[in-house]
Amino acid sequence: MTRREIVLLLLFAFLFGGMLFGVFFLVSRIEALRGAERELSLRAARFEQQSAERLRQIEVFKRAIAGLERYQLEIPENEVDFYAWVQRELTRNGVRSNVMRPASSPPGRSAVQVDFEGPYYAFARTISDWRTQRVALRLSSVTMNAVDGDTVRGVAIVESVLK
Repeated sequence: MTRREIVLLLLFAFLFGGMLFGVFFLVSRIEALRGAERELSLRAARFEQQSAERLRQIEVFKRAIAGLERYQLEIPENEVDFYAWVQRELTRNGVRSNVMRPASSPPGRSAVQVDFEGPYYAFARTISDWRTQRVALRLSSVTMNAVDGDTVRGVAIVESVLK
């Protein structure tokens, strides 16, 4: 073999070796990139799932807030307004209030003590009506005693917040 053939053979061997090295390098790089692609697609799927869950939660919160906005409570303007609401339900249900007087209450609230007398079931309807009114009322305590037959006499303390 001549020198020229040896140089060409060595050049061809280096070229072939370089190509083999390039192929192996590129194959390993492609495998690494495919792994990264798989990882990123898994992350994207997780993020999409999380964002869909958050959107569902937001919709639940929006519906809950809309429901709360529909259920607005009225707040009595003053104690006279508050006493009138309490008295109105008693009268409407046929329960007589003997005495209505202010009662002690926590700060920020107003309370009224009502001495009442009337049919038991009428007073039970009154309690139900106080609960279903769109007025912020709280029945703090009730004591009652039977007078005769269906008639009861007792004391109720009703609380509310005022504007």
